[in-house]
Amino acid sequence: RFDGDAGVIGRTVRLNGVPLTVVGVMAPGFSGLSARAELWIPSTMAPQLTYAEYLTTNQNFISAFGRLRPGVTLEAARSELAVLGASINRALPSDPDQPDERVTAGAISLNEARVDKTVQRSLYVLLGATALLHLLACANVMNLFLGRAAARRRDSAVRMALGSSGGRLFSHLFGEAFVLALISGVVGLALSPLVSAILSPPTSLWASRAFSGNLSSFDTPSFGALEMAFGLALALITALLVALPPALSAFRIDLSSGIRVGARGIVGGGLSLRRPSPRGLIVGLEAALAMLLVAAAGLLIDSFERMRRADLGVDAAHILTFWVIPSDARVPADQASAFVTRLLDAVSAVPGVLSATVDGGGPVSGTASSTLFVQGRPAPPPAQAPPVLRHYIGPDHFKTMGIQVLRGRAFTTMDTAEAPRVTVISETAAKRFWPDDNPIGQRVWFGGGSSFDSPERSAEIVGVVADVVYAPLDRQPNRASFYTPYTQFTYPSRMVFLRTASDPMGVVSGVRRAIATVDPELAMRDVQPMSEVVTGSWARHRFDAVLFGGFGILALLLAASGIFAVLSYAVQTRTREFGVRIALGADSARVLRDVLREGMGFPIVGLLVGVMLALPLTRLLQSTLYEVSPQEPRVFIGTAALLLITAVFACVIPAWRATRTDPMEALRAE
Repeated sequence: RFDGDAGVIGRTVRLNGVPLTVVGVMAPGFSGLSARAELWIPSTMAPQLTYAEYLTTNQNFISAFGRLRPGVTLEAARSELAVLGASINRALPSDPDQPDERVTAGAISLNEARVDKTVQRSLYVLLGATALLHLLACANVMNLFLGRAAARRRDSAVRMALGSSGGRLFSHLFGEAFVLALISGVVGLALSPLVSAILSPPTSLWASRAFSGNLSSFDTPSFGALEMAFGLALALITALLVALPPALSAFRIDLSSGIRVGARGIVGGGLSLRRPSPRGLIVGLEAALAMLLVAAAGLLIDSFERMRRADLGVDAAHILTFWVIPSDARVPADQASAFVTRLLDAVSAVPGVLSATVDGGGPVSGTASSTLFVQGRPAPPPAQAPPVLRHYIGPDHFKTMGIQVLRGRAFTTMDTAEAPRVTVISETAAKRFWPDDNPIGQRVWFGGGSSFDSPERSAEIVGVVADVVYAPLDRQPNRASFYTPYTQFTYPSRMVFLRTASDPMGVVSGVRRAIATVDPELAMRDVQPMSEVVTGSWARHRFDAVLFGGFGILALLLAASGIFAVLSYAVQTRTREFGVRIALGADSARVLRDVLREGMGFPIVGLLVGVMLALPLTRLLQSTLYEVSPQEPRVFIGTAALLLITAVFACVIPAWRATRTDPMEALRAE
């Protein structure tokens, strides 16, 4: 904002209309413990800038930070704070009307505080999937090296017969495989920063969506010396893992049989389940790992598609959203309704704006909540009253948002502060609290500090509207909403919704000028179309679905290439056998059938093992799935069918080659 002015110290800036002197500049990249801060003020100035009662009322959403004295442990601090919390509760209860709500005090480390458990689980699942894919790739490459070593068995036997030791042969085989695998690993490491930039994860994967009381991460993923060292170590371990097994075969060579084997007569290359070979077992392992990854990908893709098709209850097209958060010092609570009226009148007059409304939050992004009390029913203790969503809205709210009115009426300009208090409820609220009765005409009131907080100030239900999803779908949103006119009570900080005739972003400049006529110090915050708000709520799930979908495709390709390579080698080693069988009258269909049966044995066993592993392991995805069971039969059946089809296609070409064996050529090679 200051173009890098080195003389910024001492300059004056205005924040919510209050002049402030710049006394310091923080280090580049530091955005505070919330990862969103742009400037810092003393807490004692908060009443002038944000909330007049900031220092004189209970603000239990504020996080406090302290540095332990040298030698003081976290456990000792917790013990002291436990006593302090009880003392505060006795001296100043959190809410005299809710004696069951206790003030407590505890302490956790900063690193623990800034880790969201849901995000942590997602990262562990992602790490596990990456490890499985890496293991699958290792198995595939190891199988290729084993085949290469087996094909060179005669060459190795000749070397040993001419005096080469097993150790020297081991070094030769190990060195070839190790160097090739290490070069590949280093190339992959070099490409990692580029690929990571392309697959940039959404911010919601690292930081909690809630701001109050939560700490975001201090940094986004990046590549440095530590990450490069880890990648290099992983490349070395991978090279060792894939190179060692084929090199060990140097110590198991039988000179007599090895030299006697002809170029077309290599033995022991079959895939019999009765005599499992290392290469056959690896094929089964590849099939099992592929089943795990493809099943996980199927579940996440199915979950994302259900989320994307879910009815949110609003028409998100052509709606502009933004926040206005005026200073409490400039707009006191008793002037909030008048302020919102001036704001809506100003933005409604902007060309291209069809209608406007306000709320305390938006669809799939969260909103305010309160507790419900129904007049005529025994009032439960405040701490046990059912929670509901609360909305203070404009008369054009339902028209602007595209929310369907099911029964009764919507609000009008006649529902003013002087008119009787009214409320409109959602369909879920009607079914939940009046399952066998008509809610129209019933009266309700709410806990908290609004003007609807007692039976004497209750509101009459005048309408029922369709449900709207106000919390992210993966949070199991509460859909019991109660709407009241902002003219009868509101807060000055509001989320504004404008329905526009065309592109919502096209009216931003006009809206900004209109807001300046209401308050020149008022800024538009978080300006974005409603469609982006909706898609942003899916960002993490879309990322998971795309990434795991890519993992699933890679797993299929790796498994198919592994089966193809092993079966191709098995067919090559049995050329003489197929030649003899064809010479004795075996038809092509019989040979094709036998090769397919042999080639499909280990993949089918691996597939069954993969299903047994996937059934319990996919439960780790439970917290990230929407309306999909971790054991969804349709996904498992589809995954198994896809893997079987892939395995069949991988076997078809080697099997077809077996049927094309020329008996005379096969026998002449002997």
